Amino acid sequence: MDLKGKMNLQEPVTGEAETVVDLQHDKVFDFIATNFHQNYQKWMPDVVNVEFLDGVPVHKGSRVKQVKSENDENVTSTFEITEFSKADKFSFEGRDSPYRQIYSIAPLGPKKTSLSFRFELLEVDLFMRPFVKLIRASILEGVESTTEALYALLNHKANK
Repeated sequence: MDLKGKMNLQEPVTGEAETVVDLQHDKVFDFIATNFHQNYQKWMPDVVNVEFLDGVPVHKGSRVKQVKSENDENVTSTFEITEFSKADKFSFEGRDSPYRQIYSIAPLGPKKTSLSFRFELLEVDLFMRPFVKLIRASILEGVESTTEALYALLNHKANK
């Protein structure tokens, strides 16, 4: 029997959005990665507290503890910076939750930069698998919201 629309249970559930900002790519990278400790809560308003376990500034291998407000409850998690490539890519991965966030930054000209944000839910519990379409829709909504917030913050910075 050949089934259409098979779901590969090993693949992450992902969402990705891209935007173009009117700012040099190194300044975009600095805002997101180099100054992550100052700016993360600006584009992630559901994060109510952040603790940088290895001090600041962050670097590859840095661990961060965050408290997020989710459905009127505070949820604590820890993540680790897994990629910190100057002016190119910044990512982190949950240590107690199976997710990854990836920020890709590419120059499009002297003062134009492509910014891509990708969220990956690396594992879906067996009892949640029937809801993968809803999970994916929620992830896409969050990715779009995050990308829009970054767009607004970065273009505001460009216009200063």
